[in-house]
Amino acid sequence: MELKEELEKLEALKSMDENEFDKQLSFIKENFNSPEEVRIIDDCLMQMLAGTAQKVDEFIEEANMKIKLANISQILSMSYIAAKYFKKTRTWMYQKVNGSIVNGRPVRFTQEEITTLKFALQDISKEIGSTVLTL
Repeated sequence: MELKEELEKLEALKSMDENEFDKQLSFIKENFNSPEEVRIIDDCLMQMLAGTAQKVDEFIEEANMKIKLANISQILSMSYIAAKYFKKTRTWMYQKVNGSIVNGRPVRFTQEEITTLKFALQDISKEIGSTVLTL
């Protein structure tokens, strides 16, 4: 039995089953307890924790954007924004907004696309603000 193999099993369990993860971690701690092995285990757990924290941050950021865009989509045409500013379809825009799974992976806005979206909203805001109706 090798520590690396046992840690790989632990890594595979981290998003699947909490009980099995705990059992595997207990097994590792009982069977690998030299100072060097403990350091390796700690490093591995810290990397898992950092990865989880990053995923949580990404989820929160994505959820916040989705909420903001849901409000805007009731006012503005997302199809218009997709076509004019991204040269893409309405479907593409809604996939990005909703984090849809495409080709087995969730699609998200890139930083460049977020910059373009911010510009689009500011541009539309200016256009609306400069429109004057006379009676």
